[in-house]
Amino acid sequence: MSATDTTAANDRDDVAGTTSAAGLPPVRDGLLGQWDQFIGPGAGVVENAGSIGLGVVGAAVAWHSPPRSHARWARGLLTALSFDLWGGAWANNTPACVRWYERPGQGPAEHLRFASIHVHPFAIAAIDGGGARRWVWAATQYAYLMATTAVLVRTAGRRRRMLALAATAGGITIDRVLGPSPSAPWFAPIFYAKLLAGHAGAGALGPWADLPGAYAAGDGIDR
Repeated sequence: MSATDTTAANDRDDVAGTTSAAGLPPVRDGLLGQWDQFIGPGAGVVENAGSIGLGVVGAAVAWHSPPRSHARWARGLLTALSFDLWGGAWANNTPACVRWYERPGQGPAEHLRFASIHVHPFAIAAIDGGGARRWVWAATQYAYLMATTAVLVRTAGRRRRMLALAATAGGITIDRVLGPSPSAPWFAPIFYAKLLAGHAGAGALGPWADLPGAYAAGDGIDR
């Protein structure tokens, strides 16, 4: 067995141990296992179909809505971002996904890292053709995302979910005040539904049930 195979086997063992300890369904092997680690093991037909289907709808909307920028890359990038955001807005509010990202070992630092990689506002600003106003819009959206995520992941229980819904509404309001993206006027509701109501808010749009990991146990998080 090669070093790469050994590392992959050890990673699978670590994941299996984590899911077992948390009472989660097991992560499958191969490509299905990669999907499980993305959307959460044990996702049902509706959860999977909704994530993929809504992603396809978002991609189709983007493809048929010409971006403000006439650069060749703009339409392709907007389509890819739309698939990610629309599908993620559904996925991050499903029970399987919430259980996975709230499992033991997933705390405030992990949630902040997840939020930080979503630099989508800057990509949308570039697709809109740039300009000072669009860059201010992008920086404000990103700063709001990070600030509200930092607050949400330090809150637990139903207060976390209620605050996440309020933060989502706040983000949409900011977007309307600054002026929505001409290329993606749907951006703010979908962006914040995925990252605030969904990921940071422990699925505020989903079932109101106790969850495993840091969300349920607290782990030093204020209830």
